[in-house]
Amino acid sequence: MKIIYGGSFNPPTIAHYQISQMILDKFPDSKIIFVPTSTNYEKTDLHDDKHRLEMLKIMCDKLGNRASISTYELDSPTYLGTYYTLKHFGDCYFLMGADNFDYIDKWMHFPDIVVENKFIVIPRDNYDIEKKFKENAILNKYRNHFIIFNDFNKIFISSSEYRQTKNSNLLLEEIKEYIEKNDLYKEA
Repeated sequence: MKIIYGGSFNPPTIAHYQISQMILDKFPDSKIIFVPTSTNYEKTDLHDDKHRLEMLKIMCDKLGNRASISTYELDSPTYLGTYYTLKHFGDCYFLMGADNFDYIDKWMHFPDIVVENKFIVIPRDNYDIEKKFKENAILNKYRNHFIIFNDFNKIFISSSEYRQTKNSNLLLEEIKEYIEKNDLYKEA
């Protein structure tokens, strides 16, 4: 089973690591491919691609040989959206948090992205996943395209929280050291 884990990873947090480890444990024949979003994506506070890629390499080393990174989106001259990323990888699952799922109906190429693909959704604080299915006819119709891990503890850690608080407890020790060595995330 091929699982695509897309995101800004700005920086990768301990939550990204714990989610990945849980997925690898739940699906022993799976492989996770991290696909960091390029700075071409319209997000104003992304650190440069090089540092985010290096931090993901650190995390992948800790996760083992079933975790890898693709620079597919980093190498693209423009951001085309998750739909084309999933097309590129073929038969796979897209791993996301409930915070991203909550906006999936606003994604580029919706509803095709849901009709043509499969997803794994991890609960996040204050997001009612089942309510979203009930409120959206397309999502409800393709409910079987989603695996929801309700038994996973809800995540209260995010990259943006780290950027705001600089709380190093939100990071793997090796990523904390990388950030300190490269003098990253110092801006207010």
